[in-house]
Amino acid sequence: MVTTDYTAEAKETVGAFVVKAGKTYLVIRCGDVFGEEQTIRVTPDNLAEFFATQACNLTSGCRTLAGLTGDWRPISQLAQAALDWFKTVNLLAMRKAARTVGLIPRF
Repeated sequence: MVTTDYTAEAKETVGAFVVKAGKTYLVIRCGDVFGEEQTIRVTPDNLAEFFATQACNLTSGCRTLAGLTGDWRPISQLAQAALDWFKTVNLLAMRKAARTVGLIPRF
């Protein structure tokens, strides 16, 4: 099985906080609500779940993406950056994950 490391490209596209990247995942170093460093792994399935259940929820000031909970603004920005990444490197997986949770992908 051949795997390709996309870390350098992801750091340029998404940000320097990317630790490791592939076609089906992003490992991201970030801070939690207490300011403690945390590493999360974001997949197309995580993003699809986020956009299906939380992205349009205007009643809560908190959102959760791949186990990271925090203020809705930075979490949504991180989700959008990850979505842009997966749309670039693995569009088919992102579309499949979206359809799995009942979303109609428009990309």
